[in-house]
Amino acid sequence: MHSMFGTCIIALLVTTSLAFPSPSRPSIQCGPKTPSKPFPSSPSRDSHRICVVPHGTADAGPAILSAAHRCNYGGTVYFPAGQNFTVATALDLTFLVNVDFAILGTIKFKDDLNYWQANTFQYPFQSASLFWRFGGRDVNIYGAGTGVIDGLGDAWWSAWASNSSVARPILFGTDGLHDSTISGLTMRNPPNWFNFISNSTQVLISDMYLSAVSSNASVQVKNSDGWDTYRSSNIVIQNSVIHNTDDCVSFKPNSTDIIVQGLQCTGSHGISVGSLGQYQGEIDIIENIYVYNISMTNAGDVARIKIWPGVAPGVTGSTAGGGSGLVQNITYEMIQNHNNDEVILLTQCYSTSNTTLCALYPSSVIVKDVLFNSFTGVTSKKYDPRAGSLVCSSSTTCSNIAAHNINVTVPSGKNATYTCTNLDKSELDLNCI
Repeated sequence: MHSMFGTCIIALLVTTSLAFPSPSRPSIQCGPKTPSKPFPSSPSRDSHRICVVPHGTADAGPAILSAAHRCNYGGTVYFPAGQNFTVATALDLTFLVNVDFAILGTIKFKDDLNYWQANTFQYPFQSASLFWRFGGRDVNIYGAGTGVIDGLGDAWWSAWASNSSVARPILFGTDGLHDSTISGLTMRNPPNWFNFISNSTQVLISDMYLSAVSSNASVQVKNSDGWDTYRSSNIVIQNSVIHNTDDCVSFKPNSTDIIVQGLQCTGSHGISVGSLGQYQGEIDIIENIYVYNISMTNAGDVARIKIWPGVAPGVTGSTAGGGSGLVQNITYEMIQNHNNDEVILLTQCYSTSNTTLCALYPSSVIVKDVLFNSFTGVTSKKYDPRAGSLVCSSSTTCSNIAAHNINVTVPSGKNATYTCTNLDKSELDLNCI
């Protein structure tokens, strides 16, 4: 089914000799699955061009921007370990070329909700906004296991609980980032999603630790997607641990040629294609996605494809379905399940419980060539004995959907069942009802 895999090796190693501990870029490689288009190697940086960001200031933003300009084209922007940096102003870092960011200390975004409401970088898709954004070519952003980026999400989650119009920024974003790496960082408590990877190509993300935990038992973490890709291709996300309350990874519109592998996801909504078809007049394409060797625990869903239905004739400008597109060549393989509600969820009736209405106005997003393979584990009790659901809005909108080696049991010991609607069951090795 897949022909997208070739070689991907990035040799990333540089040392410097300074009075203080110097940054040392890690050596990272894609694996075991690799993309068909090799990532280019990144040359070593000039050891005499290290721009150290001063710590302990009220706002490190201007110093970060200055360091990025001074060390662009061959240097390293350095946040030493054990030091704290507060960012209180928005940072547009989309001009970067041949530069490293060694974030070994802790960066926190000041929880000044009034400032950020007016000064983040805005995107029309799902009202996304960013504290800062990285773009350019040959940029290596690494934490070496000590670096932390903290969104101080508690203040934002509390504000949203009383006012759902509060626009909450995403913790980390790329916009036009190419031939780059992001690795070895801990990310904590994002006001919204952790990562928004947009308009980017050939980015390797590895060895990350993401955690969203509310300090107030009466206030829930809101959203907290691990990674959302958007209008991006040739992305690898691997070897990371995620504790959150929403999608572990979500492939948003026009995400292609993406590998996700070696993740441990806890508390999430699974690894999701979509949602797609939300905006009438938009064409959403997701193709060549490989999700491999994932451990999923205490999740709502595991492998999830979520597509909005169509809209009635005469409706215009809908933001609740009616978009068109294609989902093609998607594989979920070697998935370990631990107390998840549903291991497979494919729906073209996303965000509606009215299946009659969904069938009346079927989705215009075509789904084909999807494989679910080698699933193991036990579901939660929530839907026992149902372990999954595959619902297409029309018999003409889904084709070549396959499920093999699905060795998942339910707590009651009954035979696990699956809802299978409007699709060919000949390639589904499932107990469809």
